[in-house]
Amino acid sequence: MLHDKIYTAAKELIRRNGTRDPFAICRAVGVSVVEAELGSLKGMYTRVLRNRYALINSSLDERTRRVVCAHELGHDRLHGDLASDFRLREFVLYRMDERPEYEANIFAAHLLLDEEEVYSYVKEGYDAVQIAAFMDTDVNLMLLKLCEMSTERDLKIRPPARPRSNFLRY
Repeated sequence: MLHDKIYTAAKELIRRNGTRDPFAICRAVGVSVVEAELGSLKGMYTRVLRNRYALINSSLDERTRRVVCAHELGHDRLHGDLASDFRLREFVLYRMDERPEYEANIFAAHLLLDEEEVYSYVKEGYDAVQIAAFMDTDVNLMLLKLCEMSTERDLKIRPPARPRSNFLRY
């Protein structure tokens, strides 16, 4: 049930905003994206006095910045209440052993990766590494999407290996 909520939240944002671009969606829904030097942190989500912020490490490459932004947008949509209890709340990107992180990763996969496009590549016989290259994304994000498609979306594909839990850490 929770996976359906995450999938629906991502699809609704795409439909309402006419884009999968997490930066454009953040602007449209009132999440301020702030790019700054964050050291070893990839990103962070916080709420301060009803203002919502996605902080993105400015030293990241463009592809990783998009994934981090989508991940932080996932926290906004799914876990805004967790961020309101702290001045700054660090969500560790791609930690699979913490529920909020796993959910934000799934949200990012659904937001950034079109299911029909992924499925067409699967039907043509391509593997996760090839599909990730075609779609210019991280292979671990692709693995998350494929796992979701095989287990939660009930598409007839062989479930791939689970992604590494730390694939975007320094």
